[in-house]
Amino acid sequence: MATALGLCHFVLGGIGWARAEYKRVKMFLIRSIEGTQQVDLGIWRLKIGGLIEKPLTLRFDEIRALPRTIQTKSFICVEGWGLDDQRWEGVHLKEILSKVKISPKAKFVSFYASGGQYGDSLSIQEALEPETLLAYRVNGKDLPPENGFPLRLVVPRMYAYKSVKWVERIAFTEKQEKGYWEKSGYPVDASIPGLER
Repeated sequence: MATALGLCHFVLGGIGWARAEYKRVKMFLIRSIEGTQQVDLGIWRLKIGGLIEKPLTLRFDEIRALPRTIQTKSFICVEGWGLDDQRWEGVHLKEILSKVKISPKAKFVSFYASGGQYGDSLSIQEALEPETLLAYRVNGKDLPPENGFPLRLVVPRMYAYKSVKWVERIAFTEKQEKGYWEKSGYPVDASIPGLER
């Protein structure tokens, strides 16, 4: 299989990211700590809370009605594999943020998966970068359940452990919360060298 220069190796407790080649794969390798979540859109809601004036709840059809962003980006996993030219469709975080009044104390935003165990966070600045999306489609199709249906955070310039699947809750916080893998030693800043801002 062809390879492309990428960054994929993390040395736990060591120096950090090392240059390596990532293997181009033809389909997503499915990773989940809780198994594929089966989401019923009849009851699913995106809940937005934390340091905001008034909590907000959005149905999937309300999210789909927001201005849509389409972008084609690579998707790179810290395990050493990646997919080039993935066409993501979804909502930019600024569309969600425009619906809430955020406290000046809020500096970070956390994203939680429906299973209850997985989550991760970004600074508000990172969440507002043009490429950060809440995606509901990939490559012209609705996200399949194993890839995060109905909503997946996509942060193309960071390793995929930041791209939380099955997002059902967003919370604004004063301090950054460590994600599932970060509690095991992965860096909070998952920027892919060469793609950092």
